[in-house]
Amino acid sequence: MITKIKSLGYFGIEPFLVDVEVDISRGLPSFNIVGLGDTAINESKERIRAGIRNSGYKLEPKKITVNLTPANLKKVGTHFDLPIGIGIMIASNIIKSKNDILKDYLFMGELSLTGEIKRTQGIVNGAILAKEKGYKGIIIPYDNLKEGILIKGIDIIPVKNLKDTVDFLENENYKKHEVSFDDENENYNIDFYDVKGQEKAKRALEICASGGHNLLMVGTPGSGKTMLAKRIMTILPPLTDEEKIEVTKLYSISGELNEEKPIIDKRPFRAPHHTSSSVSIIGGGKNPSLGEISLANKGVLFLDEIVEFKKDVLEALREPLEEKKVSITRAMYKAEFPADFIFIGACNPCKCGFAFESGNLCTCSPSEISRYMKKLSGPILDRIDLKIEIKRLTEDELIENSQRETSQTIKERVIKAREIQKKRFGSNRLNSSMTRDEIEKYCKLDEDSKNIMKVAIKNLNLSARSFDKILKTARTISDLDGAKNIEKIHILEALSYRTDEFL
Repeated sequence: MITKIKSLGYFGIEPFLVDVEVDISRGLPSFNIVGLGDTAINESKERIRAGIRNSGYKLEPKKITVNLTPANLKKVGTHFDLPIGIGIMIASNIIKSKNDILKDYLFMGELSLTGEIKRTQGIVNGAILAKEKGYKGIIIPYDNLKEGILIKGIDIIPVKNLKDTVDFLENENYKKHEVSFDDENENYNIDFYDVKGQEKAKRALEICASGGHNLLMVGTPGSGKTMLAKRIMTILPPLTDEEKIEVTKLYSISGELNEEKPIIDKRPFRAPHHTSSSVSIIGGGKNPSLGEISLANKGVLFLDEIVEFKKDVLEALREPLEEKKVSITRAMYKAEFPADFIFIGACNPCKCGFAFESGNLCTCSPSEISRYMKKLSGPILDRIDLKIEIKRLTEDELIENSQRETSQTIKERVIKAREIQKKRFGSNRLNSSMTRDEIEKYCKLDEDSKNIMKVAIKNLNLSARSFDKILKTARTISDLDGAKNIEKIHILEALSYRTDEFL
């Protein structure tokens, strides 16, 4: 008799159902797994045998054949251990189970040699798939429970070992393991209050956080670029429940979750090193895997020393910055990953870094400065909404302890601006994602503003994309002011973030 257990595989971030078929017959003792499994699945044979034996069950030496269907799709991961092990135990008549349980539940979990069921990847994806396909629930490792219970509307059955799983299958009154945890408050040990001066940079970050705009900071070493960029996290609104599920799903499939971080309840901040490869930033590889831009989804991607990144890495950012997603096409597959993040870049104005400072500190020639900044191509700069120059603080600014705003004060303004946008679009979309029709509808200009923009288009040589980004930025500035329409002052401020001579 063939036993069939339900599980799942995933391609990129998209899960698909997998039937784990187990056949046990007479013949020379053997254990074969077919169905295009990866190395981890092929190595599961010894884990499963030892796990069953060390859980106190006796496995007769027979011919075991396991088929993972659909057989034409690649399966990866250790989460097939549990469904294969349970299938073997049922097919061997070691345990009895009602067919409706096998039909109503998906199984996921990695087996240890002792029969313990260990944490595995992709639990959120599995729970979502079970709900979408109308299953009653999913059996998962106990260590993944906090991750699984993000998905409401289905039974989440956490098991610690094989005996727990057998107890659930055979006992209608099975007592679930319970878990409770408090939502973490978004407490950070950094604050905008720590930053002296740099008011224009703080204002630019506030606009970025409010409207989802991209920012480039060019400044002297030690002027506070990295310090400022990290503090944008303290003024971003908390993740919604839907966003928590979306982000946790990405981190789960990438194996980025652990006992200390079972779910993602804060907006991600990703800051890859400038030596990172294109695949690690964008995603892809032999099997479709997520890159930094997807792990930054709903959060911030910060590229410090951006001009030091490889040219192919920077140019690969063109589509994600514009489309908020990345499409990866290889010979063997085509995958699409989300990439909805706020982009912040930082760099020096020249090789020595002191082009902005007085006192002849800069040792670079004008041609060297130009050549250094040309590492950022026009198409990339065109996709960045705000560009600012940052200089070192003066002696008075460093010594003086003037009154400064806290992150909480700025965050309150950001949340109010986002509430205005939520009412405008009827969703959690931000001004930075406005379409051309929406720009014409929500970014109407009076005559004075039109005249200013005409001069700006001519003098700054603005492209159509740059023109739209200025209007989107002005719309966000007006939202921060609580103004119904874009006014002259909002246009002028938006233009002030596009006129820096080095950019």
